[in-house]
Amino acid sequence: MNRPPDEMDPEMAARRMLGHSRPGNWGPPAPQASLSSKESESWMVAYLDLITLLLTLFVILGALSHAKAGVNVKKGLEEAAQAKAKHTKKDSLDATIKHSGPRQGVQKALNRVIGGNSLGGVMDVKVHPGRIRLQMDAKMLFPLGSAELKPAGKRMLKKVAELFHDYGSELSVEGNTDSVPISGGRFHSNWELSSARAVTVVEALESQGVPRDRMRAVGLADTKPVASNDTEEGRARNRRVDFVMELGPEFIRKR
Repeated sequence: MNRPPDEMDPEMAARRMLGHSRPGNWGPPAPQASLSSKESESWMVAYLDLITLLLTLFVILGALSHAKAGVNVKKGLEEAAQAKAKHTKKDSLDATIKHSGPRQGVQKALNRVIGGNSLGGVMDVKVHPGRIRLQMDAKMLFPLGSAELKPAGKRMLKKVAELFHDYGSELSVEGNTDSVPISGGRFHSNWELSSARAVTVVEALESQGVPRDRMRAVGLADTKPVASNDTEEGRARNRRVDFVMELGPEFIRKR
């Protein structure tokens, strides 16, 4: 049955009002397409953020790994340099001893090492059969009548410890005084003062890495003078600390 043009099927009219002419398609699709696109973009953004965080983590771990490797390499190079310097010093000592003979060679070599450690003019080297004696004025280490190290004395013993690190011989630290009796104060005799000074020096060397089983402390009071106690100059020379090194096989074997 034909209907006039102005009389339209109500269903068709509703479709035209919504902008759709195809049957079964109710409601505009545009909002659905827009919603799907937003969901897709949100998922991609979250994924890219995760990838960025992972890449940042890998970069940080790689940087830390390289930094640690760099520290290990630096430490290895420093240890190699120290070992090389030690062997070079020993080779130089051997060459000096071979050229000048055991006794004179040892004295020359030690004088050179002492000078290189800024101890020249502070320590006197005396070479005896089977041992080396290094003598240091007590006033370089201690105040008069005291067994407590001066700040300068602590720095001095740090250099002395570096010297003894290069030699594996037994070390005897001997405290010596003049013959003037002690009156008052912490110590009752020169025996106590000389022994306390020897112990203080041994403990200072131990704190700088010299093995304790290689050392001993000896107090000699005024029994081993190197000068007359009748003069002030002689008494000043007698107030000293001696470092006695036993000569090892490397010094006494035939050259």
